This record gives sequence, C-alpha cells and structure tokens, in this order.
Amino acid sequence: MSYTRRTHAFPENGICFIVGRVRHVLVEGLYTGLRMSIKLIVVLLPAAAFVFVLQQFDLLRPIAGFLRPLMSLAGLPGEAGLVFATGALLNVYPAIAMLVTLDFSVQETTVIALMILICHSLVVECSIQARAGSNPLRMGILRLVAAFVTGIAAGRYYGLVSVDSVAQPDALATVPGATGLVQDFFAWIQSTSTTIALMIVIITGLMVIQRLLEASGLLRRISSWFEPLVLLFGLPRSTAFLWLVGNTMGLTYGSAVLIQERERGALKPAEIDALNHHLAISHSLIEDTLLFVALGAGAGALVLPRLAVAAVVVWILRLVRLHQRSDQLCEN
Repeated sequence: MSYTRRTHAFPENGICFIVGRVRHVLVEGLYTGLRMSIKLIVVLLPAAAFVFVLQQFDLLRPIAGFLRPLMSLAGLPGEAGLVFATGALLNVYPAIAMLVTLDFSVQETTVIALMILICHSLVVECSIQARAGSNPLRMGILRLVAAFVTGIAAGRYYGLVSVDSVAQPDALATVPGATGLVQDFFAWIQSTSTTIALMIVIITGLMVIQRLLEASGLLRRISSWFEPLVLLFGLPRSTAFLWLVGNTMGLTYGSAVLIQERERGALKPAEIDALNHHLAISHSLIEDTLLFVALGAGAGALVLPRLAVAAVVVWILRLVRLHQRSDQLCEN
C-alpha cells in the first residue's frame, strides 16, 4: 500500500505556522534592536560626556563670538551666534529656550531655525553617522557649510540687515553649566539615562516593525511609494524605507536601521554614504520643524530648503564620484 509522505504537520498558511513565523520575526527584531541600541550607546555616551564638559566650562560663548561675522552675513544680530552655537554643539531644545527670550522677528527666527535644523547635535550625530559608515569630520563640515550657506541665502531672500541688539539677561542665563557641577552632573546622568532608555525602546520597536513589514511584504510596497522621491534626491531605490525613517523619526533612529542594513549587506557602502549625506542636511522633518513653527517660523520655509539643499549635496556627490571613476578609467 503506497501513500504520500507529509513534509510538515501544518500547511504554510495554517494558524500554527503563522504564529511560529510571527514569533520568530519578533524574537529576531528584538535581538537586532537591542544589539543596535548597544552599538549606538557606545558611541553616544562619550559624545554626550564631551558636550557636558563644553557646558560646564562655558565654551559656547567664545565660539559664539567667532561666529558673529557669519551671523551678520545672514542678516542676524550678534546674539544669534550664541543661539546657533548652542544648537550646533548641544541640541535644538536649549537653543529654542534661548531664542524665546530674544526679540527676533519672524524672518530672523525662520533663518536661525533653518540653520539650527541643518546643523545641531554635531558631536553626537556625527559620531553616530561615523558608526553608520561615513567620515564624521566630513559630515560635520558639510553641515556647518550647508547651514551658513542656506542661512545667508535665506537672510538675503528676506532682506535682513544685521543690527546688533543687547541680549536680554535671561537669554544668556539659559546657557547650561551655570547651576553647579554636582547638580548639573546628576541632571546629566538623569537626562542621559532617559535618552538611552527611550533609544532602546524606539530602536527595538523599529527593528521589530521592519522585520514584520519585511515578512508580510508590506515593506516593499511602502518603499515603492517613496522610490520616485528618493530618485529625485539622487538616492537609490533601496534607500526609500531608510529615507522615510530618517526624515520622520530622526537621524539617530534612521542611522540605527542604516547600520543594521549595512551589516546585512543590503546596501553598498557608496549608497550608505550618499544617504548619510542627505540625512545630515534633512532629517526629523516633523518634530524638530514643529518646535520652531511654534515660535512663528513657517513650516514650508523650514522643510523645503532642507530637502532642496540635501538633494543638491547628493547630486554633487554623485557627479564627483562619476568624475573620479572617469579619471580611473582613463588612467587604466
């Protein structure tokens, strides 16, 4: 008597198979998320400690004085240099706290906000991008140059003329590092611990969601919606999902997914570097933008220039690489 041997106990579309598959995807996503979180924390902690030292020794004011002439070119008053330095070396929140106390016009607020959105948290974010595969010094210089070029262009567009005003005392008092070393140190530990905990939760959640989207086939469909847009920006189709994460959730979380894709071999080093160039200029288009919109800046004036500058940067990068390849072919 002959019979056909069953290769598995349940059909592939059965409940048990689906549950097992989902469990496998969840475990893989959790493991990957925790591993990526640890890698980012190793980078974030030294960078955060360096920023803490900058705060305690009040090293932002000398830097702000050096930036005063550049602020003048953008049509901004001298104290804008301190606001920008604070945002560039710390993050957008203390810069906003200072900006609130200054009597800036809507146009001046828009220009300085645009500069800070391009160039903020340099120490931390450049370190993270280095872990993702790009040169941190180049990323830092790129963001500084892009911020000043964009700020100067925006200042000229709005017809701003620099007229130094006297900064209100409250504005200068908002610079961190003035409340005592011990108190600041414990506050730093608390804020850093909170940031790390939030990072672990969000990054792990992102990895789980990505794995679920991949397993269900939805990731390919969602990415296809943004492929025409990333092609316009000079980026390969394969970066569509990563572009979406970086521009909605921010550079840190976008880089976490990028590092993971790099380790999987899903992207080439040149593709990763190109996306890093774009995200260096344009990321977190929702949350960070809305913080400055609340101060009176226009959303479109903060989003569109960043996307345009990021596109120009990537296309220039592609032309440079094309020229380099042409030279190599000629030499051979």
